[in-house]
Amino acid sequence: MTNHWRDIKNADLILINGANPAEAHPVGFQWFMRAKLDPARGPGRGGGAKMVHADPRFSRTSAVADIYLRIRTGTDVAYFGGLIHQVIQNGQYHDEYVKHYTNASFIVKDGYDFKDGLFSGYDPKRRAYDTATWGYELDAKGFAKRDLTLEHPRTVFQLMKAHYARYTPEMVSRITGIPQGDFMKVAQLVGEMGRPDKVMTIVYAVGLTHHTTGGQLIRSGAVLQLLLGNMGRPGGGMNAERGHANIQGNTDHAISWEILPGYLAIPAPGERTLDDYVKDKAAKKLDPNSWNFFGTNYRKFMVSLLKAWYGDAATKENEFAFDYVPKPAGNSSWMTIFDQALRGKMEGVILSGMTATSIGPDTNQVLQALANLKWLVVMDAFPTTSSEFWHGPGMDPGKIQTEVFHVPSTHWIEKDGSFVNSGRWMQWKDQVIPPQGDARHDHWVTAELFQRVKELYRREGGKFPDPIMHLTLDYKDPRKPELDEIAQEINGRDLTTGKRLATFAALKDDGTTTSGDWIYTGSYPESGNLSKRRGGVQDPAKNDPTGMGFYPNWAWSWPLNRRVLYNRASADLEGNAWDPKRPGIQWNGERWVGDVPDYPATMSPKDPKAWLPFIMTGEGTGRLFSTSMVDGPLPEHYEPVESPVENALHPSVSASPVAFLYDHAAGRPNRFGTPDEFPIIATTYRLTEHEHYITQQVPHLVQLQPEAFVELPPGLAQ
Repeated sequence: MTNHWRDIKNADLILINGANPAEAHPVGFQWFMRAKLDPARGPGRGGGAKMVHADPRFSRTSAVADIYLRIRTGTDVAYFGGLIHQVIQNGQYHDEYVKHYTNASFIVKDGYDFKDGLFSGYDPKRRAYDTATWGYELDAKGFAKRDLTLEHPRTVFQLMKAHYARYTPEMVSRITGIPQGDFMKVAQLVGEMGRPDKVMTIVYAVGLTHHTTGGQLIRSGAVLQLLLGNMGRPGGGMNAERGHANIQGNTDHAISWEILPGYLAIPAPGERTLDDYVKDKAAKKLDPNSWNFFGTNYRKFMVSLLKAWYGDAATKENEFAFDYVPKPAGNSSWMTIFDQALRGKMEGVILSGMTATSIGPDTNQVLQALANLKWLVVMDAFPTTSSEFWHGPGMDPGKIQTEVFHVPSTHWIEKDGSFVNSGRWMQWKDQVIPPQGDARHDHWVTAELFQRVKELYRREGGKFPDPIMHLTLDYKDPRKPELDEIAQEINGRDLTTGKRLATFAALKDDGTTTSGDWIYTGSYPESGNLSKRRGGVQDPAKNDPTGMGFYPNWAWSWPLNRRVLYNRASADLEGNAWDPKRPGIQWNGERWVGDVPDYPATMSPKDPKAWLPFIMTGEGTGRLFSTSMVDGPLPEHYEPVESPVENALHPSVSASPVAFLYDHAAGRPNRFGTPDEFPIIATTYRLTEHEHYITQQVPHLVQLQPEAFVELPPGLAQ
């Protein structure tokens, strides 16, 4: 999420896709309504921001939207693609922003192609692309060639223009089911958002992410926002509504298998040395004015992480224990865990704070997979559909040999610690009540389990015990670490002084610094835990001097307390705010002021060597065309794998050609249903009354929504 919750009030137009914030985020939804009620907001002459809700189901959000679009499930790329086509065709894109702040002017090398649903470099046996054909044409210094007139036929702009020319209003309507007239009303509103004095935000949630094409669904919105010049600006951005109060923090700290903390990539089997890893994973500088901050500092972040994990055992001589980090050869995703169990290749699973049977696709497969385990551990405050899975549909308890351990663990009311919300705000909470009954904190359970495994290795040895034996748990009580101690460890230290660091700019690759997650360095400096700060809303004039809702003294936002990412893009080439009424940061002649600049604070925009605004990419620009997405450099509409509808753009390649198919990989029968058996598209959603699993245990809320139910349109029901 590039912006933050309060910032939504700064938008003129709010597009909502794959989300129902009025229902699922009722507190955060106040900022949508404030934008609607603000007479200074809105397209044209103002009169309040406009809200457009595209969703298969009319909901509480739809009821207060200015325009509701009933969109067919999984077709948002066609919707956004049509808007992209309209913006380009009508010249409504933000010209200066697009030329200088995006890679529109970059020239793609000869050989790139797209035909009949396939990008160049496709290997049908591997169901994968060789993405090398999507690279840029480079000069003698290794920098991408550019044409700032955007006229070269192989510029990103021209390739994108041709790509989306197929997404006419007629085609959008045919694919999505949205009437052409309604689509054109939205296109007219969106077209006004390319003006410097207007700004739009796109809000999404799991209705976009939970698809085989989730990455492209979200990227299509990001491409539209870059064209309009709305990234990095107050009131703009691509904003993900997280499922609950700490999903953002979970992701940041690598709850997903393919990343390490701070979005460092998991090493691959061929990367035998730290040099190999950095060479493969760190972005390359592709423009003389690209800072390439992430790529340049990749090694520093990784070495500091290894030092945090392995302490004195991580030395320059052993490449800071890089050998200790797992290097998975295959897909190790959430779905794969249960696929492995289904195939008898998984002995046990530990579920902590989640229930496998309720949150992913194909519940029947998960139930069968759990029945194939030798043991299952469920760490939760209450019984779940996983801890009681043998009661599930089709289950025969007499034939299930899985031994299930339900370990009572505390929920958030019974412990302190931090939540990191959608807007990246790290906010500390206190323990309300002590643990009830025999419950203990889940991190204590994990720590105790680790100590016992370590003792087994000490007594009995093993093939490769070093990663276990050398792991550092430098806490007062290694079996009961305090969350405050862990927060300090995540922040990191200067080992030469013993003091906590105030910025990730101080991290080094020589083994003298630690950081459990580089993007959180600065959250707990020597001055204290900044996520506990509560200076703010009582005195806005003092605590929010810009009036933009940044509130820099309320809690802490990664990175470095920045509230809007890439905020250098909120100002023009001269350093002046695109919209003086909504400044993000601006140059005052000596330094950048406003939000915490996502940019060197004293780098003059007039310096010929000044960095481009998108400091994390090798290009230095936002990517309209991506060379790093494995499923295509430009978002393209593909039907969901299960879709009963043929792709109108390319029927021979209807679904994504690179979607990971477990039957294909494992050599077992295809389990996907056909439209003959399953002609009905079903969706799931949250209820305000049952916002979290915990709230299903609260009697008053259960009285409001006592039973599970299915909604059917009358015609379908008949």
